[in-house]
Formats: sequence, structure tokens, C-alpha cells
Amino acid sequence: MLANHNPCIPSRMKLFAAARLIAGGLLVGLALAASPDFSHAQNDTAEAHHRRGVEYHNRRCLDDASREYARALELDPPREPTAEELRIIRRFAPRIYTTPMEFFPLKDFAVILHPSARQIAYHLFWEDDIDFPEDNDPADHELMWVQYSVDGKSIEKVWAYFHGRILAGGEAALADARRHGHRPRINAQWGKHGTLLAGWEEMTITADAGDSEKKYYPTGQPITLNIYQQGTYRKLSEDGHRLIDHPLAKRLGWPRKFVGSWKDFVNFSRLVEPLALLDKKKMARVTRWNSATINQHFLTYNFRPKTEWPGEVLNTRIASRTEGSAGPGSGSLDDFQLPPKFVFD
Repeated sequence: MLANHNPCIPSRMKLFAAARLIAGGLLVGLALAASPDFSHAQNDTAEAHHRRGVEYHNRRCLDDASREYARALELDPPREPTAEELRIIRRFAPRIYTTPMEFFPLKDFAVILHPSARQIAYHLFWEDDIDFPEDNDPADHELMWVQYSVDGKSIEKVWAYFHGRILAGGEAALADARRHGHRPRINAQWGKHGTLLAGWEEMTITADAGDSEKKYYPTGQPITLNIYQQGTYRKLSEDGHRLIDHPLAKRLGWPRKFVGSWKDFVNFSRLVEPLALLDKKKMARVTRWNSATINQHFLTYNFRPKTEWPGEVLNTRIASRTEGSAGPGSGSLDDFQLPPKFVFD
């Protein structure tokens, strides 16, 4: 029964499937059995529609997601930033550094200024992710957030999204930003683009079975990002990237392995200036709704939605995230094949 295998059947196909089920003497309700259950958010508010949009988006029901996003923004429209708000956006924009050997360019840069929380979300869209040639996403979506002072002059907090986790920057990250006009530094991992804040070497993370480099570092216990990065380096330099012989990776000429030294792998010396993209494409809005605004106002291609705002979930893997598994903490990227991984955050 088609509906049990595809939760995104277009409405005409649903009706056709229902008619066939009626003809066969089966229950019509089976045709809709796989539709997402949104009974928790049936009210007609921007928040409810945005929640539904993100859930549809994570299920790859893109038409349904876009419809919900459009309604959310109809109820609570984003607006273009004022001159003063644009000054704030530019003042705290990240300084992005890659290794000189980085293969994928930064293709887009979008900014969402929260209308009341003194927070800014900076969204980075890299050309692709070296570990996911088959995920049907034409970009690798990463992001970071900044919280600024009441007078709009000083950085107060900084967070980065890092492989399903939100990491809070410490004093090293804040001090570095203050030395550079309050623009925080972020270093992008080679090929994978995990966002590393200044002082990353001593920050801690808990790796788990969902990490593709799990055999190269301890899991289930806190380790420094320096140890995590060393494991990532060993995986990419010794084994190469995931699905190394995938036809798309081969056709596009992706590097099979990282061919440099450890020193090369952490040589974040090439500046990628995001303000040039901001000036060119002008993708900045004032709104609460990151995913809806990116979908409806900025990008003509699909992206994987990420956490909207940092909130209280810090330095931990997003609770509902699954990476190549049936549930959090189970399965492995090594065994993951199409259809693409779901990241519910």
C-alpha cells in the first residue's frame, strides 16, 4: 500500500489511492495512515504553522513544508532590517576561516535578526558535505548565533552548531571577538564544515556511536575537541570520506581522502568573508522564523533545517537528532544509505 511507504503523497495521488482502496473493500483511512500527526499544533498561529513546516521539512515533504512556512509568515511577516539593524548584523558577523585545502566553497550566507531577543542567527551554506554525496541536499547547512548587548555595541555570547550539538563559546571565543571589532572567529572543518569557535581545542564534547569517526576516539565520555578533531583527521586521511566510491562524488571530482598532515588539517588560515555575500545577495531579515524565511525569501534549493535559536540546549547532541539510525544513539553512519538521514532539530 503506497501510503504506508510515503508520508508525502501529493493530494491527487492520495485521492487515487483512496479510491483504489475503496474498490478493494479496504478502509479509506489507510490511505492517509502515514501522514504526520500534528494534533498537538492545530491552532492557526505562526508558531503552530512553523512547527508543522519544520516537521514536514524533516520528513522531506517539501511542498507541505513550504505551504506551512508560507502561512506562518503570512501571520507573522518578516521584514527587512533598518539601517541600524543592518549595522548590528554586520558588526557581529563571523570571520570565517577554512584550511587552504578546503574543496567546497561557501555558496550562500543568510542572516536572521531576532525581533526581541538580541540574538542573531548566521546561516552558512557550503557547496556540499564530503561525507554525504547522496543526501539530496544541494548544500551543507551550518550556523552560529550571537547575543549582543542592549546598546548593540558588544558581543555577550556566542554559540555554534557542531554535528547535531550546540556548543557555547567560552572566554577565549569572546575575547578573540572583542579583539576583532566584536566579530567572532569560526573555523570550518575540512570537507565537513563543523563550526569550531576560537578556543575550540580545549572545549569538550561527548562523541557517540552516531559519529562516523567513532573508532578513532573514545565515545560515551567527554573528550576535547582537539581529540575529536584528531579522530576526524585520521578517519579522513586513512579511510577517506564516507561512501568514497559513490558515483556522484566520483563524477564531481571530490577528494577521496585528506592528503595533508595534521598540521595542514588544522591550518585555518584562509579567510572567507561572508559580508561580501551579504552585500551581493542581501539575505537578511528580522523575524523569529529562521527556516520559513530561508525557504520563502532566500534559497531556491532545499536545505536541511537546523535549530532555530540556541535556547537552553548547550554543549550536547540535540535530543531528538538521529543520524543514520532509527532512534537517538542507535545505529551508525557506516551503514547509512539512501533515503537520506533525518535530523530532527
